[in-house]
Amino acid sequence: MNKRLKQCPVCNSNLEIVEYHCPECDTIIKGKFGIGDLSLLSPAQQEFAKTFLCCSGNIKEVEKALNISYPTVKNKLAEITSALCVNDRKENDVKSQEILDEIEKGNITVEEALSELKKRG
Repeated sequence: MNKRLKQCPVCNSNLEIVEYHCPECDTIIKGKFGIGDLSLLSPAQQEFAKTFLCCSGNIKEVEKALNISYPTVKNKLAEITSALCVNDRKENDVKSQEILDEIEKGNITVEEALSELKKRG
């Protein structure tokens, strides 16, 4: 079976999943479906993540399995973290900006804003 495509081979736009098909009962489900966060990773990053998980997150074991150095393992982990956690950071940035806007409008005090930011982590 082919791996999922992320981009159109003609124009390079991002592809959407719009249909699922069951070959057993011929059920077809149509709609817009997400492809999951792990699809944000390159094939090499996915393979590294698989190795990392199979080694139970033990960096020494990953070093041995892939024959790479500790700094290389850490760099690859940082790349994956950056790719997968970008949405969380964007959401936090938007929420923080909303709080700053509320202070500017005079709707909340700085103390209330700090309290709200602490609640959100």
